[in-house]
Amino acid sequence: MLFFSKKQEVSLEDFCRDFYDNLILNPTVGGVNFGTALPDYVIEKIDPAFAHIDKQKLTDELMTLRFELFALAWMHKFVDKFAVAQSVFTKRYLHEKGRDDIWNGMEYYNNAIDRATLNWLMKLGKINLSFWYHVREDLTAKNIEEAKKMGINIDESIDRVNHRLCSENAWKQKIILAILEPVFCKRLSLNPNVLNKEAIFRLAVFIHGLYDGVLQSLNRIKIKH
Repeated sequence: MLFFSKKQEVSLEDFCRDFYDNLILNPTVGGVNFGTALPDYVIEKIDPAFAHIDKQKLTDELMTLRFELFALAWMHKFVDKFAVAQSVFTKRYLHEKGRDDIWNGMEYYNNAIDRATLNWLMKLGKINLSFWYHVREDLTAKNIEEAKKMGINIDESIDRVNHRLCSENAWKQKIILAILEPVFCKRLSLNPNVLNKEAIFRLAVFIHGLYDGVLQSLNRIKIKH
């Protein structure tokens, strides 16, 4: 894993590959796999509902959620810079690893982020809604144009990026977080309404912590153009 004492320039692919390899797909430190240890400590022992879920299924779902949270934090850190390239690389990386299941699963969380962002925009009133609608429309067109310049086919990689546009305030106000939780539970065939309050609270803290961890890592680097 690359550790930085100060901001250093690194290529997008080198950083993402290193992060994905060592902090998401195989998060092992000192022989302890935090991909399984953390869910067990944070979630499973708090509510018996989680104890009935297959350990591997839970671990895989957390990986899927972490990949989408990485992309969300990436978008918030770099705004529209490198967003298309990051999404395209992630799809290619997961395909190379034989984990198309993760890429496909990310779509559920990505759509939830889009819904949460639109919900936030709807609460702003007609004038602000119109402004932000046009901002997203312009950025969407810009992302498509950037993809064309890079010789990239317009596919779901670009759609994923566009669904994360203008989501910063929806995340800060925990609107996105409130939607991601039930999506996570539904993907595990859990009814979020039957979970105890402590489990819901810890799950929210855990999800937010995953996002914060990515953002902290991104704050220590500068992506090469």
